Amino acid sequence: MKLPPLLLVLMLSAGVVPGAYAQVSAANSAASAAAVENGLRPAFDIAGEMPARWTIEERMEHWRVPGVSIAVIRGGKLLWAKGYGVLQRGRPEKVDADTMFSVGSVSKVAAAGIALRMVDAGILDLDRDVNAYLRRWKVPANDLVAQSPVTLRGLMSHSAGLTVHGFPDFQPGAALPTVFDTLDGRPPAVTAPVRVTYAPGSHWRYSGGGITVEQLLIEDVSGIAFNAAARRYLFEPLGMRRSSYEATIGDKWGNIAKAHGPDGAARALPRGYESMPEIAASGLWTTPSDYARYVIAMIRSYNDREGGFLANATAQQMMTEVGVSPYGLGPQLGGHGVDRIFSHGGSNDSYKAWMEGHLATGDGVVIFTNGENGDGLLKEIRRAVAAAEGWRMGGSITIPAATPSPDMLRAYVGHYRVASPSTIASQRSLAFSLDVKDIEIAMREDRLGVTYRDSEGNKLEDTLISEGGSWFVEADDGVEQVEFVRGYDGKVSGLVIHNDDYSMDAQLIR
Repeated sequence: MKLPPLLLVLMLSAGVVPGAYAQVSAANSAASAAAVENGLRPAFDIAGEMPARWTIEERMEHWRVPGVSIAVIRGGKLLWAKGYGVLQRGRPEKVDADTMFSVGSVSKVAAAGIALRMVDAGILDLDRDVNAYLRRWKVPANDLVAQSPVTLRGLMSHSAGLTVHGFPDFQPGAALPTVFDTLDGRPPAVTAPVRVTYAPGSHWRYSGGGITVEQLLIEDVSGIAFNAAARRYLFEPLGMRRSSYEATIGDKWGNIAKAHGPDGAARALPRGYESMPEIAASGLWTTPSDYARYVIAMIRSYNDREGGFLANATAQQMMTEVGVSPYGLGPQLGGHGVDRIFSHGGSNDSYKAWMEGHLATGDGVVIFTNGENGDGLLKEIRRAVAAAEGWRMGGSITIPAATPSPDMLRAYVGHYRVASPSTIASQRSLAFSLDVKDIEIAMREDRLGVTYRDSEGNKLEDTLISEGGSWFVEADDGVEQVEFVRGYDGKVSGLVIHNDDYSMDAQLIR
């Protein structure tokens, strides 16, 4: 693409990389980047009040995140990619479009692409018992797998009945577990054994342990290490030259975003980053530009009857929920029609990441950060991208200025027990990503706070913002809504959690 010399100089001096995969207007790229940089916003605006808008630098300082990198996709093409901030607090090296980040569970969606390329090649079958492929370790036999075997389709959609939600990172100098240590829960692994605890296909539960089985399966069938398989089936075909599945990324790569804690201080010193030995589940290092190539390839494969990176039929299956799971073969799925998206977040100890693609429009965004507080920042950036690109969903919502009285709010305080899910919709509900059983509503100053707890004691907390009447929206993302239910006697009896696709209910027990 031939750019006017002055505009090209301005864009390059600002660190904006124009669309590299097809013709994209440089002016559109620069305008979109500027709108995002100056348009970060909360999940909700209050009617009649001046909406809060921030610059990316202001919010990086607020969240104590030293570095962030963004790639925006429009119509199946990279619109722009740009880095902000520094690789490491206290050092001058800048984040740019080629900076590599640890991307946490965003690794899982890329790992799915490797497996599906092997499916297309006739090397793997989505519905065959994985023990038929595994050579060096087997999924332990029990009555549950006798009913229904663990399959690759089940592993990628988190519906194979396997345990272990996620994995902690390892500090420099720490002994790293092998894949077999992780699967059997023995030191130096620090998580429980990966085992089947419900009949595959009968329920869903997010399982990094299942993706680790997928990792071993790919290695056993290909006969090569997982990172080599990634190069063969993913990185080289898509030109992802700044991507690697290495438990400990080497200095040979250079330009690596370093780790930072919640206070914004550098951690994992002196090296400056942790190790993620469960590489398929959480060990990918890449750039937003590289990952955008993969997002674009999936969109094109899904829409092109002739296929592309994936066969069209395979891509269609990838983007279809499996049974009771809200996941397809790798990504989480949501929305309908022109708003249909695939997405995934990533959360290692010091890095937070987000990716999403819009199947009908070819739009998307990839955001990587190098701070433990990066979740808050990337949500604000994602909303700014949605507004700048005119997406119908994902921007700030507007809520009424009036709020319920303290007495009204106190009526909703209590402990709620989630009803046993009996339908596909209730089992897919987003809140079941932690297998939520209990919900606590409490007063936090002049607002309601909500705490979700699962059967293992994990919890998620948020603040509820009134939308009027008995309806509230979660402040963190402005997506999930909580509706309190009053019975025939006027007393609060339960609540319903709604999101764009599913809902679930809980009864007040005290």
